[in-house]
Amino acid sequence: MGGRGSAGVAGRLLLVGALILGLSSFATAPPASAAPGLPSDGVAAMSSLVADGNCRRLDAADGDTSNGVRLPYRFCDDGVPATDGGDKAIPVPAAYHSRASGGDWRGLPRPARGDEMARKAARDDLRPERGNRISLDVDVTLPVGRRPKNGRPVIVFMHGCCGGNKTGWESDRISTPGEKWHHSNAWFAARGYVVITYTARGFVNANDEGSTGTTQLDSRRYEINDYQYLVGLLADHDAMRRRSGRREVFDINPRRIGAVGGSYGGGFAWLALTDPTWRSPLHDVRMKLGAVVPKYGWTDLAEALVPGGHYRDRDPRTGRTVIAPSDPKRAVSRRPIGVKKESIVDGLYAAGNAPGTNHATFPIHLQEAAARLSAGEPYDGDPQLKRVVNDFLNNRSAYFQRPFWQRVRRGMRVPAFIAATWTDPLFPTMESVRFYNKLKRISPRYPMQMYLGDYQHFAANKNKEWSDMCGGDHHVCTLEDHTAGGRLHLERAPSRVRKGINSRIDDFLDHHLRNRGPAPPRDVSATTTICAANATAKHPVDEPGIEYRAPSWRALGPGEARFSFEGDGMTSTAAVDGHAPESDPVFRDRQANKCHTTAHTPPGPGVVQYTSEPTPRRMTLMGIPSMKLNFTTDATDYWIAVRFYDLAPDDRMTMVTRGVCRVNKVSHPKIGCHRFDLFGNGWRFGAGHRIVLELSQADSPFLRKDNVPSVLDFSGAAITLPLAPDHLERDFRS
Repeated sequence: MGGRGSAGVAGRLLLVGALILGLSSFATAPPASAAPGLPSDGVAAMSSLVADGNCRRLDAADGDTSNGVRLPYRFCDDGVPATDGGDKAIPVPAAYHSRASGGDWRGLPRPARGDEMARKAARDDLRPERGNRISLDVDVTLPVGRRPKNGRPVIVFMHGCCGGNKTGWESDRISTPGEKWHHSNAWFAARGYVVITYTARGFVNANDEGSTGTTQLDSRRYEINDYQYLVGLLADHDAMRRRSGRREVFDINPRRIGAVGGSYGGGFAWLALTDPTWRSPLHDVRMKLGAVVPKYGWTDLAEALVPGGHYRDRDPRTGRTVIAPSDPKRAVSRRPIGVKKESIVDGLYAAGNAPGTNHATFPIHLQEAAARLSAGEPYDGDPQLKRVVNDFLNNRSAYFQRPFWQRVRRGMRVPAFIAATWTDPLFPTMESVRFYNKLKRISPRYPMQMYLGDYQHFAANKNKEWSDMCGGDHHVCTLEDHTAGGRLHLERAPSRVRKGINSRIDDFLDHHLRNRGPAPPRDVSATTTICAANATAKHPVDEPGIEYRAPSWRALGPGEARFSFEGDGMTSTAAVDGHAPESDPVFRDRQANKCHTTAHTPPGPGVVQYTSEPTPRRMTLMGIPSMKLNFTTDATDYWIAVRFYDLAPDDRMTMVTRGVCRVNKVSHPKIGCHRFDLFGNGWRFGAGHRIVLELSQADSPFLRKDNVPSVLDFSGAAITLPLAPDHLERDFRS
């Protein structure tokens, strides 16, 4: 992602704009025809996939069967489909029937037919292989041994974007380092789950082989129905075998389905939660999502990629939780359209289009939308962008699925383990918290658990946060740690000193999908961020920070500290922000130290810097800080970014969090940026440390520069921090 000249920059802008804005224009498509044999073809393809020649008996203990098999499972993979699908794939509909003119794809509709298919294929550039058919590249991992009385639970893993595929959550052993430690197809199959790992439509390898069709960005019209269709085929296959007097191959419990994924897969898991019941495509078997694990994904895709900054976690006057409108017509993220996270989205989308490697197949109309985005502001009032935002909210953002909220009010409960993040600048804390807050408001006892830490995109993503730690040296628990008396003890290593995120997820899924273990706590846990600047012998840089635990998100940070700043200053879109390039997440991701630590120096003219007096005592930020800015301007279209630092006594400052807010007084005259929230973090400030705020209209390349020149005249600022009390600390090192 180094310099490529002006032509390369323009090309990346086109590609990025496509990711954010697409799905608005038309492309040609082949004529559609009915596909009455599609479900039965899918069941037949499932039979082929799990045929003996495609399945291997493996050992999840160490990936080696030559030294004996301690944790057996069967891995079924018939290879990668050809560019036209071929017989090494599972056929699914390219398009599904909408039950209403407004668009209702809940409960797995039947395949679209005739003219409806042709219209959908043209509008969304679906590129079916023939008729209404595409193919998915699917692997199935099966347990061996005794079958439970009520059938086996199913885990469906979804990979990330934009070079992801079915292998993202596959491993041949349980102790793969990092996020796949005790969190893979081998781990779950060895413990009794049927596991589906598949490549979403339009994702292919370097030879353009994989799943056919085009990438639809987790659209509930296509990709969510694909997952329901695929799992339904397992139930149909079981039904077919039973009716012919043969033993089931999968033997699934169709009401114990789990959806798990991170990033792109996290957005998928959130959307799967909002459509939890359906019927299988051939035999009409009742299917139900039994639990969901969305990890560091989005719930409002427009806000995640183009933040306006107007979501609030709590009302600064009353302290009450703010519940944002879930009606897409009143979405906060469209009032106004926000600021593109340029370096991140450019990089991700460019990677998704990189030849010679795993990549996505984005529809043609994304390029047309990209040209409009590259033209820049003003955005509001543009009919093309309005259509795009409508699509992102209605079809790709879980928070705006209104029928789901109605079902929750009527008593529907699908347990959710929410793996949120503090420091991920792509999908920050609010992406999970807004959904949690609304669930909590409607159903105070909703069965959910949330964990927040320093992991995933452009963050430290520590092995020891995902994995359990064992022994006095706090190493990641190994197979030997789980072995005692010659036997494996998978549920708990005798020398374990801390349970990581993955083991907490295991406990959650085991209880809700297998009826194993006690009911998980309905609480919120969070760790403070530890990086090179604040690491100590007790809290080293490779370990998670101090853990805090509370009954709810709001109870995690009930305290408050307010810092006020006075002094005149001016920001300008023409400024050269000296601290912006080194704080850019993409730049930081190339460094060994993902935290941004720098000298306490002025960032340059046109950027305002405020510094507090030393704090008299230590304090622990736990949540989403709130800003109040005092400024005047004649501008009607502008954005302002804030970087929030911890200044240590050695005069080095480390960025704690950041945020941005956009204003368009023409389209939304009553919405301003004098008050807004930052992204959030868990961070301990030592006594004698100071707070530093930097206010910038030129926080680039992270944020796209505004085309409309503007100047803001500041007279002061204030920041309010939610604080965790010491009695919530649950640090295992204490």
